[in-house]
Amino acid sequence: MAIARCEICASPKGLKHSYNHAHVLDISGNERILCGTPSCIRVGGIWLTDEEERQYGSGRRSFRLSYRAGGVNVT
Repeated sequence: MAIARCEICASPKGLKHSYNHAHVLDISGNERILCGTPSCIRVGGIWLTDEEERQYGSGRRSFRLSYRAGGVNVT
């Protein structure tokens, strides 16, 4: 599952999976995804695992988030 993090919080450390690949959200209007760090309220970008990055490279653009939002489209 993808995660959301702002530029300041960046890729999380010490989790079950490594999230090494940052991407911009494909959002429209007033939609925003907030950073997934519990104490942060900034707008987040999407971070993918190595496997999700391979899927992204193969053309997949929809990923589930590990919290709050159901899913996102990555550009």
